[in-house]
Amino acid sequence: MKNKTKTNRNRLSIYLIKEELNTPESILKDTGKVTAHNLNDDESFVLYTKDSYSHPPEWIQKFFLETPEDFKLENSSSQGLFLARIKTSNEEYRFFTIPFGVGRHLLKPGVIEERFGLKVVLNAVDETQLRSVDKKNMSNVPKQSREQVSSNSVIADFGIDIEQDLILGVTGKSKSQIFGKTITGKDALGVSVKVDINTIEGFLKQCFQYYCKDDYKENFGWIDQISEIKSKTTVDTLNESMIEKVKVKALNKLWMAIPEIIDWEDVEGFCYSHENTDVKLDDIEIQGFLKGLLIDEDYSQASLDMFTKHKILCYSSSSDIVKHQWKAFNCLYCEMEQNDSVFLLTNGKWYKIAANFVTQVNETYHGLLRKEINLSLPEYNHEYEGDYNEKVAQNMNSICLMDKKNITYGGGHSRIEFCDLFSTAKEMIHVKRYGGSSVLSHLFNQGLVSGELFRADKEFRNKVNGELPKSHKLSNTASIQPSEYKIIYAIISRFDKELNIPFFSKVSLKNAERRLEMVGYPVFLIKINTTVQETD
Repeated sequence: MKNKTKTNRNRLSIYLIKEELNTPESILKDTGKVTAHNLNDDESFVLYTKDSYSHPPEWIQKFFLETPEDFKLENSSSQGLFLARIKTSNEEYRFFTIPFGVGRHLLKPGVIEERFGLKVVLNAVDETQLRSVDKKNMSNVPKQSREQVSSNSVIADFGIDIEQDLILGVTGKSKSQIFGKTITGKDALGVSVKVDINTIEGFLKQCFQYYCKDDYKENFGWIDQISEIKSKTTVDTLNESMIEKVKVKALNKLWMAIPEIIDWEDVEGFCYSHENTDVKLDDIEIQGFLKGLLIDEDYSQASLDMFTKHKILCYSSSSDIVKHQWKAFNCLYCEMEQNDSVFLLTNGKWYKIAANFVTQVNETYHGLLRKEINLSLPEYNHEYEGDYNEKVAQNMNSICLMDKKNITYGGGHSRIEFCDLFSTAKEMIHVKRYGGSSVLSHLFNQGLVSGELFRADKEFRNKVNGELPKSHKLSNTASIQPSEYKIIYAIISRFDKELNIPFFSKVSLKNAERRLEMVGYPVFLIKINTTVQETD
């Protein structure tokens, strides 16, 4: 190592390598294509580099239409990866890595400890001095966003929904001088510190100590409720376990559902890419999907390839062409329990859910299913939800049709559906065919937005009243008592057993029920039976 009197400030991205990986060969993509530079006597500090070659930038020829030789410009991407084997306890050693340039690409996929940096930051950050939060919302179509504030703030200022937001990264002011002023944590720990090769060993030991702390649980304990699985090894193991369930037909917590919101009015039906497309199915199911792939319906032949290589096709009723298509794997929903956690597959991604959170969500869900309500809706035997809603309103005098009667709100920028069916008993009924997490979460959010506006905004109530028939009009739009109304979510399902929906939909329902009941609305969940199977 070099002797220097002054330590430079360096901006570093630090990764912790998974505990079971204890050799460079298990960590690096191709040790034969890199050069190893030993930086100390025991070879615990090694810098791996890969030859870089200079070349003219593409934009010279593509934009300026000139030959590269006319300009003396060259691009060169350096690749360096510092690998350190650090003694973290009396018996334990762990590998850390710090990439330089584009050295991150020298690592094999799935070798880093996920959320290492995030956990260090949550243990080290001043909880009142946060600057930005990266999150993924799981309530509808999963979407990522970064929330930033102009001045240091507490977590409540970032609009975090602790039941539906997956925290990906946090930036804030460090409580400890060890990490400098500002610290960022995702999978990597990002710091700007006066640390170099002479002092890195002690610094990495301190990073690991903060990683092992549980201090974060006091202010951020809820982040352990949901985490996305990104390790290829873990994903492969979960996929194998799921296929084993298919092979023995253990399908009670494994099914298929449409993974996104679609316009059911323009759906002719569904087909499997390996089947006859002349026969359109009303819905999709694992048994039907596998029927054409298994010999003599022998489920022991099932494989992951069957789901990853074949597609679900959705045909348009207006044009008879394929309007949507998805990998069959992306239509799978699976729940598996292992140790003290639950693992969920939805929309092609695996998530780890803390067991106590699963218990809380399921208790709320089953409580809703058990709530009694004096309402019986007829069986669904229609092609479209709209036809069903119209028929219900025609045959039941107490119910009027509000489906598709969107209320323009907020300067004309938003169109909100009050409900699908409204009864003289002040029941606001929202009807939806069973689908994946995004479909049902959209339903629950629709009821939430409508209910909150109906309670809080006189203009919205006046517009709703304008759409209601005389028999159902509000006697007074100046104000309402939410406790006099009922918000009912009615899900059309052909499953004979008790209605079961994806976990993230249950989370969305729990959130909607909590907010609606806080302002006085009773909330109910009912099942509409259907026998509709397929159409030719």
